[in-house]
Amino acid sequence: MKFFKKPQLIFTLLISAVLSLSTPLVNAQSVQIKDAFARATNPGQSVGGGYLTIDNPNDTADKLIGVTFAKASSVQIHEMKMEGDRMMMRDIGSLSIPAKSKVELKPGGYHLMLMGLKEPLNDGDVISISLQFEKAGKVDVKMPVKALPQSHMH
Repeated sequence: MKFFKKPQLIFTLLISAVLSLSTPLVNAQSVQIKDAFARATNPGQSVGGGYLTIDNPNDTADKLIGVTFAKASSVQIHEMKMEGDRMMMRDIGSLSIPAKSKVELKPGGYHLMLMGLKEPLNDGDVISISLQFEKAGKVDVKMPVKALPQSHMH
């Protein structure tokens, strides 16, 4: 019986089919986190700020949906923007990260508010936070703590 003339081709197709069933349909890369840092706090200060750049190399958008830091009671995703003649800051709950783009969390714009700090953030420390993305999942980040530049102190 010469039903299959090229058994190697059939074997290759069969293996490819089996492997494609075990591979997830969406093979999303993880988002990349760059330039992460937190601002040092003063003794007794219970709120701190965190900043970073989120790079989404994927063909689909993602969303930052939560942040945790063990030494804070909560972490909020904030936005600062002008409303009329006043600079307003508010908790936005989540942050969309468009496909193939970067979103910068920086002073005066989007940022993380570390609420209810259990201890001060000291210049030179490194803290660990966890970012939770809708598609990329959990991403752990090390953030060096930096003092406010002298030019910003009054």
